[in-house]
Amino acid sequence: MDFGTLAIFFLCSFFATKFLYQWFKVNLQINLPPGPPRWPLVGNLLQLGPLPHRDLAAFCEKYGPLVYLKLGNVDAITTNDPEIIREILVRQDDVFASRPRTLAAAHLAYNSGDVALAPMGPKWKRMRRICMEHLLTTKRLELFASHRADEAHHLVQDVLARARTNKPINLREVLGAFSMNNVTRMLLGKQYFGAGTAGPQEALEFMHITHELFWLLGLIYLGDYLPFWRWIDPYGCEKKMREVEKRVDDFHNKIIEEHRKVRKSNDDGEMDFVDVLLSLPGEHGNKHMDDVEVKALIQDMIAAATDTSAVTNEWAMAEVIKHPRVLHKIQQELDTIVGPNRLVIESDLPHLNYLRCVVRETFRMHPAGPFLIPHESLRPTTINGYDIPTGTRVFINTHGLGRNPMVWDNVDEFYPERHWPLDGSRVEISHGSDFKILPFSAGKRRCPGAPLGVVFVLMGLARLFHAFDWLPPDGMKASEIDTMEVYGMTMPKAQPLMALAKPRLASHLYL
Repeated sequence: MDFGTLAIFFLCSFFATKFLYQWFKVNLQINLPPGPPRWPLVGNLLQLGPLPHRDLAAFCEKYGPLVYLKLGNVDAITTNDPEIIREILVRQDDVFASRPRTLAAAHLAYNSGDVALAPMGPKWKRMRRICMEHLLTTKRLELFASHRADEAHHLVQDVLARARTNKPINLREVLGAFSMNNVTRMLLGKQYFGAGTAGPQEALEFMHITHELFWLLGLIYLGDYLPFWRWIDPYGCEKKMREVEKRVDDFHNKIIEEHRKVRKSNDDGEMDFVDVLLSLPGEHGNKHMDDVEVKALIQDMIAAATDTSAVTNEWAMAEVIKHPRVLHKIQQELDTIVGPNRLVIESDLPHLNYLRCVVRETFRMHPAGPFLIPHESLRPTTINGYDIPTGTRVFINTHGLGRNPMVWDNVDEFYPERHWPLDGSRVEISHGSDFKILPFSAGKRRCPGAPLGVVFVLMGLARLFHAFDWLPPDGMKASEIDTMEVYGMTMPKAQPLMALAKPRLASHLYL
C-alpha cells in the first residue's frame, strides 16, 4: 500500500469516526424531538426528494408537530404547527433569530452582508435600520405612489394589447414585467418593460440574473451539509455560484456608477433607493456607505419584491380562473366599491375585503416560498420539552402550514370565504394573531417590506379582475388548469398560466 492510499484511508477513517462519535453523542445524551431514522454520515438527506416541503410535511404528519432531522453534519428541526411557529418566532425570537451561513449566501449575498440572510449581530441590526429609516418609510413609499399608478395602468394596457390578438396570454410574462417594473423604478429609477424602457438587452440581462439568483439561493446544496461534497461538486453548483456572483457584482457596479454620474450632473432630480443609499454616511466616520453594503441592499430589494409578488399573483389568477364562482364574487365587489366609470386606485384596496380573502387563501395554498428563510439557534434551548442544540437549522414549512389538516378544513379546496371575518372588519393579509399563514414571517426577521408587497399583489389583481373577464384557453375546462408547483426559494406553478382576457369596461378607461 503506497503512502497516498494510506493517507486517504486514514483520512476517511478519521471523518467516519468523527461523524459516528457525534451521532452517538447527540442521540444518547439529549432528548431530541422525534423524527425519521437516519443514516450515519448523510443522516436524512437521502429522504428528501424534488419537493422537500412535501417530504417534511409528511414527516410532521407521521412523527408529530416538531420533527428532528440530521442533514449530514447539521442538526435541523421542521414544523408546520402554528403554536410551535409562534414559540420559535416570538417567544424564543432571541434564540432563533439568526441565519445559517450557507455557500449560496456567501457567494450571492455578499458574504451574508445583507438583511435577509445575515446572521444575527450588529451588522444585521445596522443594515435593517437603514432599510426601515431611509428606504421603507411611509413618506418614502408615498413618493413613489405615482410610479405605482403608472405601472398599474401599463399592466392594463399590456393585457389589452395582448387580448386584441384573440390568443391566450402568458400571465407569467405579464405579471413578471409588472412586478419587475414596480421594483426597478423605485429601486433603480428605471423601467425595464414597456414603452420608453431601459432597453430589451438590459431587461433580459436583469431578468436572467434574477432568475438564476433565485434558483441558486433556493437550492439545497449538499456542500452545506457534507463538507467533503465541496471537494467533488459533481454538478458544478459552486462553480455556477461563483459565475453568477461575478455577473451580479458587475451588474450592481454598473448601476452604482450610473447613479453617481447622474447625481454629479443633476443633484435636484428625484431620488430612487440607490441614490438614497449613496447619500448615506458609512461606519466609523466614513463619508459614504461602503459599496459592498449598497450592493447587498440592492440585492435584497430585488430578491424580496420581484419574484415573490409575481409568483403570488400568478397563483391567485390560476385559482380564480379555475373557480369562476370566485371571479364573479370578486367582480361584484369591484363593481360595487369602484364602479364601472373609473379604474381601481390604491385607496380602494383596504375596502376590497373579498379580494383580500382571495389573497389570503392564495398565501395559504400557494405561499410564495415553500419555507421561510431558514433560521438557526444561537444557543441550546427546549421546545415542548425537547432539547434543541446550538446551531440547529430551522425549516418552517409554510406550504405544510397552509395544508395542515389539524389547522384547516378541506385543505385542498380553494375557498376564500374561510377568511371572512364574522364582525365584518378588514381582512388581515399578514399572519395575524393566529399564525395560520406566514407570508412575511414574524418577529425580528419579519419582512420589512410587507406593506409594500401587499400593495403590489392587491393592485395587480384588482386591476386585472376589474378591467377584464378571464377564461381558460379554448378547448380547456376551468377545472383542468394545472396547479402543480416546482421547488425553489420561490415556488411558482410548474407551467406558466395561459388565459384569455376580454375587456369589461368602457374603452376610454384603457387609454
